[in-house]
Amino acid sequence: MRKSLAYLTVLMGGLAWGQPPRLVTIEEIQTPRDLAAGNDTSVLHGERVRVRGVVLTRCEWHRHFNTSPDPNSYRCSIWLLAYDQANNTTLSGPRTGLQIRRQNTTDQPPGFTALQPGQYVELVGTVSYFQGEIQLLVDINTPPQVLGVGIPISRPVEITLTDLNNPDGSHNMAVGDQWQGSLVKVRDLTIVNVAANPWRLTVRDQNGNQGLIFGEFKGLNGANFPVGTRLDSVIGIVLHYRPSSGTPMYEICPWHDSLMYVGNPVPRVNSLMRQPVCPPPGTPVRVQVDAVAGQEADPIAGVTLYYATGASTTYTAVPMTQVGASSTYEASIPAQSEGTYVHYYVEVRDQSGDRVRFPRFEPQSYRVNAAGCRITDIQYVIPSVLYAYNPTGRRDYLSSGYNRLTVENVPGVVTATENDLGYIYIQQPGATEWAGIWVRPQGQAPALAIGDSVVVVTAEVDEYFGLTTLRNAQLTRIGPARSRIEPILLSLNLVYGDTQHAATEPYESMLVRFRHTNPAQPLFVVQPRVSTQFPHAGDYRVGMDPAEPLKGIRVLAGRQTNNIFSSLCVSYVNDSSWATTDGLINPSLRLCVVGDTTEMDSLQGLLTYQWNFIKLLPRSNADFFGVLKTPCGTQSPGECGLTQSLALGLHALKVFPNPTSGYVEVSAPPELGEINLILYTLLGQKVWEQRFREGWRGFLGDLPAGVYVLQAVAEGGTAVIRILKY
Repeated sequence: MRKSLAYLTVLMGGLAWGQPPRLVTIEEIQTPRDLAAGNDTSVLHGERVRVRGVVLTRCEWHRHFNTSPDPNSYRCSIWLLAYDQANNTTLSGPRTGLQIRRQNTTDQPPGFTALQPGQYVELVGTVSYFQGEIQLLVDINTPPQVLGVGIPISRPVEITLTDLNNPDGSHNMAVGDQWQGSLVKVRDLTIVNVAANPWRLTVRDQNGNQGLIFGEFKGLNGANFPVGTRLDSVIGIVLHYRPSSGTPMYEICPWHDSLMYVGNPVPRVNSLMRQPVCPPPGTPVRVQVDAVAGQEADPIAGVTLYYATGASTTYTAVPMTQVGASSTYEASIPAQSEGTYVHYYVEVRDQSGDRVRFPRFEPQSYRVNAAGCRITDIQYVIPSVLYAYNPTGRRDYLSSGYNRLTVENVPGVVTATENDLGYIYIQQPGATEWAGIWVRPQGQAPALAIGDSVVVVTAEVDEYFGLTTLRNAQLTRIGPARSRIEPILLSLNLVYGDTQHAATEPYESMLVRFRHTNPAQPLFVVQPRVSTQFPHAGDYRVGMDPAEPLKGIRVLAGRQTNNIFSSLCVSYVNDSSWATTDGLINPSLRLCVVGDTTEMDSLQGLLTYQWNFIKLLPRSNADFFGVLKTPCGTQSPGECGLTQSLALGLHALKVFPNPTSGYVEVSAPPELGEINLILYTLLGQKVWEQRFREGWRGFLGDLPAGVYVLQAVAEGGTAVIRILKY
């Protein structure tokens, strides 16, 4: 999030710091401007105010609390309830609750994360709005005042699903808006769908009305509530979710499993495993799963494995056998021929007739390959199979059939490194689809360059919000590949409107290139700013026709946060603020702010999926070809990359240990000569500068924990290395 947000908050408040903001009620903040016209922002939007209430939830309960490797990162929210002083308890009912949110991942409002339930407090902040939810951005310089402790929380008010949403689950603002932030209770629900990352449990009441239970808090574990679970009642906070695309809805957010009161629990199923993970032809595959009865009086009556091949959705049933007296059941899928795509799931039923299918969202799968684990097998999915398996599920998450399994000895050629894009991507040579993957190393990766041949010795396949990755990877560099990976040329029509997920899935994480269908014509920046929403604020769109901006690809560069990943070696950005916001763009580059006049012959990069949209991540300025009509003119803005001699030397330029708690050692080959080291904060502030030859040792112990940028400048080029101090 932008480092200047605190300054913006001052401007938005419209008051001098010497004057205390006015005291308002939660109800005033939650009052919308013009609900009939669809404007559900607060009548106090943008105003800096004081508000009082009783703390309902703790910061550390929130799912965003401490989600970053940075130990000082506590992006989190608490909820306040209005206080009934006459009865010394909280109020319940419409417009009685409010979300209080920290401004970003690194600010530390004094005393905010220490607030406890039952405390009656006064907070200062700016009334804000995010994806449908009115909230207060807490002031980062004003500590909360604790006015009382031990205030009892009143019983939640009982409502129905139709008090929040239409029968199909979409929001009904006319009736639902008044409950936003309030503590409520809903009875007699059945879970009909479960989605993860984060947990979203779709429920229906006895009349078929649909609603959603959302995992806004760490204490809710959707795995404990499979499809078919009947809930006597649910207690939680009402949250308004109004995304930029998709269905807006009011969600109920319990902060712990104990607020989900279960009737007649269904079986609990998890840990679906197979051996071998990457089977060769002629080898049966043993499948194991853990299944436990929901209650002792209703034992497991049977577990069945279902499998099919290719695009077929006609599954063959194989009874699974219990392994001894354990909760593990197993069965085998017969041996298949080379290249066969096999997909499978299990169904567990109990004595009362409840049935649970696992996985819940899409079947597990694999592709038979005599060569062992390959990227093209890990990435491969058949969308029609997934859609038939879960017709009402999301269409933007097409997960790997190897998800949560460990793969070994996966070869590839490096297409991006930590020294250009900032992240490691590899690709399978010779393949034109399903061939790229993001590699997230365990510890420090070996020094890599684009074009290196590597082997992922071991890694866990993980779905990062719809993007397949190799997590906790152990990488071995083999040496330069016989040939570098050349980009696949794609049509811009493939990504029309950002949402052609099934069409773009085969190219996820691959090196791709876009140009005009008529090579004699240039591409244009058809939208310099696609969105003002924080996750997409750096996106600009490149297409063939400025009159049809949706026929283009989102491009992102110059931003690196805990969950926004793009290159700091690209200086073609849509706002000059990105030079020092959300990461420090390499200081050796000249910034070029693109506009609606910017043209280029073509561009290339890694195709990715971030925040529900397909995007292109250029690695460096060298991925832009023939750029014209930008503020930096026709002259090249320069490269992070280095001359060949320095690039080769970079393999031997070592920073150790990284991450570090204090001392850092830097070593370089003698042929690089004298090197100038400059350490920057992520805000672009210079910490110190040091010159050395071959070796240097320094102490970072006095610096706050966080990420720093170490710039190494030698004759002929510049290298940038990120350092994490903990």
